[in-house]
Amino acid sequence: METKLIEASIGTIGTFTTAVIGICALGLTIYQAVLARRHNRLSVRPHLTRFTNLTTQPGKGVLSVDLINKGIGPAFISAFEVYLDGNPITDVKEAVNKILSTRQYHQQITLLTDDYALSAGESKSLLTIAVVLNDGESLDQIEKELGRLDLRVDYESAYQEFYRLDTREG
Repeated sequence: METKLIEASIGTIGTFTTAVIGICALGLTIYQAVLARRHNRLSVRPHLTRFTNLTTQPGKGVLSVDLINKGIGPAFISAFEVYLDGNPITDVKEAVNKILSTRQYHQQITLLTDDYALSAGESKSLLTIAVVLNDGESLDQIEKELGRLDLRVDYESAYQEFYRLDTREG
């Protein structure tokens, strides 16, 4: 009888141990699946940033504002809006003319539509201003004047996660 009791105890312990190992394996599998999903989302996350470049030569200066995707995945643009003094505008060329009305300059403007996809590492020149500079002038004043313009870009990742670049926010 004692042998049967020992065999039953060993069988119960074996069953219990098997159940604990199974539960641990299931928990570890779920944890790994959560980590893999988080990694997959991060591996396609876009990150848009604005970059301003100033180049001066004797008698001339060039100011360019670029939109760059510094993330790993594409940025799917869902909204693109330009502001002057905090108010949305539809004609960027007219706004630049208003800001730089007393200067001689040439401009190039690119506006992105709400169905544009900016791939990882891609850069788009949004605004390029080539301006005549008199002796002693620099692009600092022009950059300050153009600082009245702001940009808001709403975009999504491949997983349809929403992000926003808004230069009005400090």
